[in-house]
Amino acid sequence: MAFDYDYTGNLALLDRRKVAFFASRGVSPAVGEQALRWAEACCATDRVVISGFQSPLEKTVFELLLKARHPVIWALGRALYRRYPPAVEEALAEQRILIFAVRNARRTGWQTAQNRNYAIASMAEESVYALRTDGRPSTLDVLCGLEVGAKPASVIGVFGSD
Repeated sequence: MAFDYDYTGNLALLDRRKVAFFASRGVSPAVGEQALRWAEACCATDRVVISGFQSPLEKTVFELLLKARHPVIWALGRALYRRYPPAVEEALAEQRILIFAVRNARRTGWQTAQNRNYAIASMAEESVYALRTDGRPSTLDVLCGLEVGAKPASVIGVFGSD
């Protein structure tokens, strides 16, 4: 697979089956609970979870996956960090994480976040979405709409799916 991003960590994770995880910034507690159950179940598989791990729920899922020692790909919408928290440093040392970043972006902005999310979706064989349930629009709705029917994509908390 061609890889034109700045990166650190285990590039071999790109060759494994990847599931993208996206979560809106504001999700209901019920959707959050379902997403955490999904992440726990994912730890019993060999799938690598790829995400920006930026929204509050995505961050919680990231912490759960790191604690469970599950392999992850962390896609940043900004330049690589110079230092990482201890749990991330441990995952780097154990080759359980790949971190990649959009080049020439110092901070995450709306456009770099969109570019990152579309890159994540294109790299994953399947996607899981935890979307807002309050009826307010989200840019993730558009990405989800493009993926549903095109590849395995599921929405947590909608129509009883998990």
